[in-house]
Amino acid sequence: MLYEIALFIHIINAVVTIGPLFAILVMLGRMKKLEEDSKFEGAIEGLRAMIRTVEIGGHYIVPTGLILVMLGGWSWSTSWIIVTLIFLGACLIVLAKAFKPATKLLGTPAFTRALFIRKMYVATFVYLLIMAVLLWLMVAKPAFW
Repeated sequence: MLYEIALFIHIINAVVTIGPLFAILVMLGRMKKLEEDSKFEGAIEGLRAMIRTVEIGGHYIVPTGLILVMLGGWSWSTSWIIVTLIFLGACLIVLAKAFKPATKLLGTPAFTRALFIRKMYVATFVYLLIMAVLLWLMVAKPAFW
């Protein structure tokens, strides 16, 4: 029963982590069309909230994943677990190297809306790709070696 509860929490956290990424794409599309600075600034705050939600979901998905590995009887040397851990490291790098620098552009002389939106699109698509691979790894549990 404990395994099923952990699995449920893990899946809910996956939804919380991935869902806002699609909303970010929609918001970026709308931001391209905004002309008023005040509306653009409001959209920026919305983006920050969505990115924070992704981060928070990630904070909970890792411990529940660790619990699932321990309760599920998987060995830490299982290939899909090792590859999953590598991709989790990639998620941290993307969050640190893509989303944060893009938001730090705000209010600097280098800031342009087009550059900001482009950086956010790229970061979001890369993160979605990584999350899709993680989902596949956790569902398919492929044997690489």
